[in-house]
Amino acid sequence: MEDDDDDDDDEPVDVLPKLREERMSGCKKEIENYKACEERIAEKGHGDCESWYFDQLACVDKCVVPKLFEYTK
Repeated sequence: MEDDDDDDDDEPVDVLPKLREERMSGCKKEIENYKACEERIAEKGHGDCESWYFDQLACVDKCVVPKLFEYTK
């Protein structure tokens, strides 16, 4: 008797985290701005870097989109 739960080949794989990691090098300015903000916040002890984080994420996602569609079926 076969176990139908072993069909791991049919499970979808989320490639977005891997692609984001690979494409981060194209967003050095945004990443540097975010890290600089984190350092300022650590020194001050308050505040946030939300806008810098979203700038970084938007840049990376913009670099990822063309590659991401290669994985769609």
